[in-house]
Amino acid sequence: YLCSEFKNSMKTGSLVPLLSTSTLFLLNLQESVAFTSFKTVTKSVPPSYCDLPQLSFSSTSLFAKQKKKGGGAKKKQKDQKKSGFAWASSFALKPFESSSLRELASFVCASFEGRTGKPLSEELKGTPDLPKALWNAPVACVVVVNGAEKEQEGISAANSIVQYANIAALETFGFQPDQFDQLISSKDPESGEWKTPQNDVAKGLNFPSSMNGDNIYQSDYKKKVLRADPDISIKNAHRWRLEKSSLIGGKFVTESIGVAYAWNSWLEGEDTLCRPGGFREVKMDTAELEQKIKTQGEAIRELKEVQGFGNKDKQVVDAVQELLRMKALLEEVTSSSQ
Repeated sequence: YLCSEFKNSMKTGSLVPLLSTSTLFLLNLQESVAFTSFKTVTKSVPPSYCDLPQLSFSSTSLFAKQKKKGGGAKKKQKDQKKSGFAWASSFALKPFESSSLRELASFVCASFEGRTGKPLSEELKGTPDLPKALWNAPVACVVVVNGAEKEQEGISAANSIVQYANIAALETFGFQPDQFDQLISSKDPESGEWKTPQNDVAKGLNFPSSMNGDNIYQSDYKKKVLRADPDISIKNAHRWRLEKSSLIGGKFVTESIGVAYAWNSWLEGEDTLCRPGGFREVKMDTAELEQKIKTQGEAIRELKEVQGFGNKDKQVVDAVQELLRMKALLEEVTSSSQ
């Protein structure tokens, strides 16, 4: 229709009314639009349009866009959002989602079963997703590797580095599942340097990253793995050497990649036995505890009456704090046994 009208307009010289009519026609179709800018453009109409000879003309083009509803607020929200790249950069994969740690978790489970003939945990039997099952297993598991091959800032070559830890291991040291980056170190693929967590727990961990001699597996391992307040000790734990064999120059070469540790319970201080899932049990005889309280009270009197320390001196303050701790523990033991 517009093409035929255009031909007639060219013959009669009434091109401008036609453009005005066409413009009004378009405006009627776009009642919900708001005009935001005007621009004069020059267009070249090819011969295929309405079979007219090629010509040039100037017309006014109206640029419109849909009305905004609350546009100011949306723009502000959009500006506050991170770009896709920034969001992806800040996103950290969980240990059972990372391809490298999934491979390590599967290797840990396979190596333990190879050493002992049984799975690390009953929950791991027949699971379709072994790395995820180990992550949630009711047994703590940690893998430590040798320190940096060369000295780097904050890390000695003799230090052990935690490369893997599951939820139960994080719980042992007071971390939540989403705080795995507070315990697990990461290695830069280009420089080969380790990025280690800079907190007191991570710095104070004591897991040897090697096993001496031919000892490749131990089932009754015990050690104070963190000196803090309170200390953390593991007993009757498993530890085994992680080794990989590869064919180099026609010969199989075995390489040690670290040591794995696993435990079902741990001790906080000297008297609180803990297990994964928040289970805590005070292990102390009340008679023995009462005797310790009596001895501590005598020690405080000696500090004040014999050695001449005052109530505000550090020696007395520390001794009183220990006495109060033991009294609170006695109360806890007594109430739990009733």
